Amino acid sequence: MALEGFDLESFAQALSVPTQEALAALPEIQKRPEAWQLAFDLLASNNSNCRFFGAHTLHAKISRDWDTLDAERQSALRDELIRLAVENSGGALNVLNKLSQALAAYALLMPADAWDGFLNSVVTALQKQAQNTGMSAGAAIVDFLEVFPEELNRTALAAAQQGRLVQDVKAALPLVLQILISVVRGLEGSVRGGDAAFEQLGQSVVWRTRAWKAIQQWLQFGVPSDTLFVPLLDVCLQQLCVLAAHRLRSDGHDDDDEIQAAAAAADDMVSNMKVAAKYSRSVGTLVLEHLGQKWVGQILDHSARDSGHDARAWSAVAISFGETYTDFIVSGMADAGLSEHVGAFLQLMVALTRFPGHHGFDEDVSDQPLSFWYLLQEALVDYEAEAEPGAAAAVAAAARNTYADVLRALVAKSAFPAAATWLAADRDERERFASYRREVGDALLNAYYVLRSDMLGALVDEVHALGALTTADWQHAEALLFALRSIGEAVPSDEAVHLPRLFAADALTQHLLPVLQVRADGDRASQWALTSLKAGVIAVVGAYGDWWRGRGELLAAVVPSVATALHEPALVPTAVSALRRICDSCRDELGVAAASLVQLACDVLGAGAAVPAREQQRIFEAVAEVVLAQPPDTHAAALLPLTSALLAALRVDVARLESSLSASEPAVAALIDHLRLVEALARGLQFGDDVEEHALAGDADATSMLAYAARCYQDSALHEFRIGLLAVLDRALVLLTAMSQPDDTLLECMLATVNSAVRRSPHAFALPFADSVAFVGRTWSVAVARPGADFAPVFSARWADQCPALLQSISQLATVAVPDAESTSDATDRVLGSVLARAIDDVCAGLAREAATLPVAIEQQPIVSEYVFDLCTRVLQTRPALLAHVEHATVARLCTLSVHALAVPNRLALKPTAYFLTALIRLSATTARPSPATPLLASLWSEFGPEWLRATLQGIGGAHPRSLLPNLAELLFAMVRHHLQSVKLWMAELLAQPAFPSPHADDAAKRQFVQHLLATRSFVRAKAIVNEFSVCCRNLQGTAYAA
Repeated sequence: MALEGFDLESFAQALSVPTQEALAALPEIQKRPEAWQLAFDLLASNNSNCRFFGAHTLHAKISRDWDTLDAERQSALRDELIRLAVENSGGALNVLNKLSQALAAYALLMPADAWDGFLNSVVTALQKQAQNTGMSAGAAIVDFLEVFPEELNRTALAAAQQGRLVQDVKAALPLVLQILISVVRGLEGSVRGGDAAFEQLGQSVVWRTRAWKAIQQWLQFGVPSDTLFVPLLDVCLQQLCVLAAHRLRSDGHDDDDEIQAAAAAADDMVSNMKVAAKYSRSVGTLVLEHLGQKWVGQILDHSARDSGHDARAWSAVAISFGETYTDFIVSGMADAGLSEHVGAFLQLMVALTRFPGHHGFDEDVSDQPLSFWYLLQEALVDYEAEAEPGAAAAVAAAARNTYADVLRALVAKSAFPAAATWLAADRDERERFASYRREVGDALLNAYYVLRSDMLGALVDEVHALGALTTADWQHAEALLFALRSIGEAVPSDEAVHLPRLFAADALTQHLLPVLQVRADGDRASQWALTSLKAGVIAVVGAYGDWWRGRGELLAAVVPSVATALHEPALVPTAVSALRRICDSCRDELGVAAASLVQLACDVLGAGAAVPAREQQRIFEAVAEVVLAQPPDTHAAALLPLTSALLAALRVDVARLESSLSASEPAVAALIDHLRLVEALARGLQFGDDVEEHALAGDADATSMLAYAARCYQDSALHEFRIGLLAVLDRALVLLTAMSQPDDTLLECMLATVNSAVRRSPHAFALPFADSVAFVGRTWSVAVARPGADFAPVFSARWADQCPALLQSISQLATVAVPDAESTSDATDRVLGSVLARAIDDVCAGLAREAATLPVAIEQQPIVSEYVFDLCTRVLQTRPALLAHVEHATVARLCTLSVHALAVPNRLALKPTAYFLTALIRLSATTARPSPATPLLASLWSEFGPEWLRATLQGIGGAHPRSLLPNLAELLFAMVRHHLQSVKLWMAELLAQPAFPSPHADDAAKRQFVQHLLATRSFVRAKAIVNEFSVCCRNLQGTAYAA
């Protein structure tokens, strides 16, 4: 054969190597019509590489150029494929595999009515061809059966072909599985009644492995009945036993792939949820009988001695069975015919849970059964609720015995490896073990839900049996503490039997707490062992934080002991969590220890970077909460040591910052950390929202308490702290302006410090109202804009980045702050009104200078727009009288900004604008509660209402994404509800304009929209009307969007 510029003999010679040039040319050559013949020519070669590329070309031509063949050539090609498959059955596997792919592609491309029963026909044809030629077709058949499911999954088929395939697969499944089972049973020797070709093939571990993989592939098509499935599963489990016996007799791992494939096939069968739902009794009984045999335990023991080799494969069936047939297992506990098998299975699962070694280091099996213990515990709960009392009692007794074994296994497995091993481990090993431990903790919780008090008692007994905790047996002791910590959330806080024994005064002072005072001397291994043991004790103390409530005499010993751990960096997170939990639960009891806790916070402050900043904040907040629980007249004295130390630290930070402005990063970081400690203290000293709400509602006790607190705070030693804090903030603000690159985080932190004490109720750190307002004003001048010579604002270089934090502070002042005792409400409103006016004017001016038009500026700075409208919305909702102290021109500028913001298709810009306008429109109505700002708001509606309505309708008509329709609908509904007549008039004028708001909405659609919208009083209905009109305007009728 001669292709243009191509010599077959030379090309075949090149492919026999193969050369890079030949491989590069092959894809182009395969596209030629002559490549059909080329494939057969190459397949006739004696060179295996040539035959492979011939089979490859044939597969490519069938897949790509099938339609170029007429019916006669298609039929002839089938015979050729059968012949080639048999001829290559004993040759190179890659050639045979590619021919099988070609045959599978051929079968899938045949018309639906052209080859009925093709799977059976292929097997028959291969066997017949083998008989005629005296060759074996076993390899060709098995290879085809392995390849066909893969090709089927990769091929897109027409509906008619899919229907034909479903029927063919169902019809061929018994024969297919019979062939594959004959191969996998080849390890046993002669297969009784089997085909000699498959007997011979089954002597090879390679073909047995491929047969197992093929079984797994065919199982995805389902099994029609239990009469086929159960015998198949029986054979698979028997073969696992044969493989186990072979492994026990041999020392090598040459059958690893076969074991993995066999286990995967059996695993798929056992985990089939549909089969479990239909045949749970027959399948469940069969699996229990197999897994109860001795070989299962023997092979797992062998695997454990062999460094866990293939242990996951051997355990896969048991794990999947447990997770899939959990309900069957539970019911089997009360079944006389099954209870023995169930008991053996549960002991197998316990053995897997206790698999020797340390997970993540030298074994990876023991994590597999953990989810089963959760599923079993859940199933036990369901069974107890539905079963007869006698059966429920029998199951509960069996379950308790099992979970007692599980508890022992989990405690043993949660133990750390030797300290030297741990320290020498890499990061991945440690993380795997830590992750496994978290799962063990969950499983321990499941065990507790079954064993309850018995489990807690058993753990406490073991801890007491250890006596004083030492590093002699630290791994077991720490594991027991880990178990106690893991179940802490489930143990009732009023548990009165075992926790009093665990935390009795003598047990604390003799067994648990002394280890916290031991110094970590010796080598790294000894130090780490001691640290782990200390962390376990502290974690247990914290886990039962609620139990300590009402036990002040014990806390007197516990809290100082735990606090000593704050001097050890490795223990800080655990100690902080424990102290925080105790402080949250035992504020009243810790009142007598408030001074000690404050001193503890002072020590933490003095420790500096030794205690991470986040942990310092948690300690400060917890201490403050304890102080807050005491009478208000004690707060100042209790906090004085801490506030003094903190103020001194802040002054040092500012001095360092002042002396090192050219290299200020460390000084800035220290100042930020200490300001965040002030903020943490302030959070802890905030009266609860419930107290504030009760006081606002007129509750006499709450009102009296807050008034008393206000008097205590006003003239106390805390006054000096507030004045000093303000001076620090002012000085830091001055220094901030001198920095070449002002730090945004420091600015935000300073504002957050002020905001944290701005509350509706009295606060120990609250600055005088005038001082707070003045500080925010000074900060605004530094960070955003200062008045220029002609009173025009002079903006800072990064005003847009720093503006949002200041707008949030103004919002906090305007909506939460209460007037000072010497100020009237009106005077306070005037001050806040001036601050609000300045913010609005500067933001509007700042945006105007950012771009040629306001919409572009808003698009570029949506966050600034969002925050200014959020501020004004909160003012309207909580303190609308402030607007009476803002000039009309200023509010008009804001309204102009809102008109442009409504035109910007940006959620950050439009959503807060819509909320602001909705609030304004509600208050501008004549039916709204009168306020000093009502006349102003009413005039704004008259002036800007038509523009707001126009922008809203344009957005609905298609100018904005459909995702913004809910916000526009809410705004439009507010207009209609509160200003019906004016909206009716303006809407008629706007919709009368041609092509407004869209050329797709005709006059009839507009009339219907107006009529329905003005008639409804339901917001839900209004949203539907708006959506319907928007669909019309966007010409989306009849599409999925209109549904």
